[in-house]
Amino acid sequence: MTFLTLRRLSALVFCGCLALLLSAGCSRGPSQTELGVLEETEKATLAAEQQVAEKKATKAKLERKVAEKKAEMKAWKKKKAGTTKNLAKMSGK
Repeated sequence: MTFLTLRRLSALVFCGCLALLLSAGCSRGPSQTELGVLEETEKATLAAEQQVAEKKATKAKLERKVAEKKAEMKAWKKKKAGTTKNLAKMSGK
């Protein structure tokens, strides 16, 4: 074989290998299975985000209730202190 023929043959083999690599390694897009997994993941993410929002709303509602109860308890303690003071005055007379 001549040098030029050998060079053409090696170039042809190289191009063939390159074409085989590119066609086997890359696809035109995601497969149906991959799309299905992606859709399921998106649904699960949306459901989890909705659940987080609901939990945050519940937490805020409970924190408001706790604040109301603390204010109510403070008012009752103040009233009790006043009543105790009045009772001490009445007992002292």
